[in-house]
Amino acid sequence: MQEEILFSIPHVKLIHSKSGLYCLIVEDGNVNDYVEDFLWDQFEYESTSVSVPAKNSPVIYYNCFERNFTPGGLLEELKKLDAGEVERIYSQKH
Repeated sequence: MQEEILFSIPHVKLIHSKSGLYCLIVEDGNVNDYVEDFLWDQFEYESTSVSVPAKNSPVIYYNCFERNFTPGGLLEELKKLDAGEVERIYSQKH
């Protein structure tokens, strides 16, 4: 099974991974904070792993959900994210 992208705007993506987990991938710490604040009341993340691919690249956050998670409600909330605000936050550092 290949990775399936369920939602994507610049700097924020929800995938169904090869391992079967749903994972919210977010570029940049400030954008991740914004997304977490936006979603926190309804969704808790099982774990967060962080990747720093290169010196001049943004930190990438992999926010994964429990194995029995179903993404319907999360997808509805993600659609409410303001892509312009995400870009504004991201651009502050880059």
